[in-house]
Amino acid sequence: MPDAREPEVRTLSLVEAGKLSSWAALCGSADLFCTPGWLAVEEAAVGPWVPTAARCLAVAAPASGAAPGAAVDDERLLAGMTVQRFDRSVDDDTVRLDKMLVPGAGTSARELADVLLPSLMCGGWFNSRVLTSPGLPEPELPSTRRSLISAAIGTARSWDCPAVFLPYVDAGDRGLRRDLRAAGFTEFPAPARHVFDCDHPGQAAYVETLPSRRKVRLRKELRRFAQAGVVTAHSPLDGSNVERIAALAHSLEQKYEQLCSQEQLTEWFTAIAAHTDATVFTAALDGRLFAMSMWLRHEERLYGFHAGFDYEVGAGLPMYAVVGYHLPIAYACAEPGLRTMEYGISADEAKLLRGTEAMPQVLAVKPLTGPAERALAACAPAGPGQDRRA
Repeated sequence: MPDAREPEVRTLSLVEAGKLSSWAALCGSADLFCTPGWLAVEEAAVGPWVPTAARCLAVAAPASGAAPGAAVDDERLLAGMTVQRFDRSVDDDTVRLDKMLVPGAGTSARELADVLLPSLMCGGWFNSRVLTSPGLPEPELPSTRRSLISAAIGTARSWDCPAVFLPYVDAGDRGLRRDLRAAGFTEFPAPARHVFDCDHPGQAAYVETLPSRRKVRLRKELRRFAQAGVVTAHSPLDGSNVERIAALAHSLEQKYEQLCSQEQLTEWFTAIAAHTDATVFTAALDGRLFAMSMWLRHEERLYGFHAGFDYEVGAGLPMYAVVGYHLPIAYACAEPGLRTMEYGISADEAKLLRGTEAMPQVLAVKPLTGPAERALAACAPAGPGQDRRA
């Protein structure tokens, strides 16, 4: 008989979780990629990052007289976590565990993939965490969280995954990190997540916060666009522009030798447009779009999601600086209710120069087979100042 003190964890399909208002209530402004809208995008199963399986794990408060395994009470969902199984069919380091790690001496990237794939990714591929209800009493939080972690490990075993991981755990979330370590997870370095505070009276006020040399560079970048006759704009992502936006995104993917097709991106962006609040910032020359950045809004946050460029038309112009930073920041500073821009990972120097704050993160991994355990033990150790036991 299960321990009555341990919360019961239910497994929900993406559709089931997406219909629950109590699941939506678990998702704060930093949890876009766990919201019902994004679950609907995942349910469409289109695009380059389609998992081979996906579910939601949920804990519901016990209802008086309810039988074990009864349907989730929509008003009493206390916590949850997404789980997704990825294998070699996806070729991106934002969801592939083997690509997030540095192979140990004598181990090739292919060999690392052989022993770690398919892997179970938990908590979403952004800001990975256990979702909890704001009303969950503090004394109940650890046991609830541990139950979900245990259920995720069990799911990984049942789906024949040699490893289970949370890719982007907030380094400041001591409670989650402690519970993951207790469950046998090891921490590895993860790139910092960049956040920009856009709660300024306007773009001019933001510009005044920059060092003088940065102001000069910003004005020069905008002047080059103006002198070339570039027309900039922002608009919702929808059926009128999704194919052109996908074509620009595909150009960027090709530059970095990603394997997705333009058709996959078009289908994906169509699903994103249907289920989320998506905006694109664009640049055009003689009527031809040649640069874009796509942003998704959830509550008071704007998420940088994708970019794309026509490198021939935009040759010599500061494309990413304008559509990736200047235009979105100007929009966010003027848009009522927006407080934060999520710039994600990578390009640390460029983001810090523009005023982002780097939020430290860790990669938490638990091997479930002997070969996976040996491969992880041989992987590169934590970086300077990042204690795996912290």
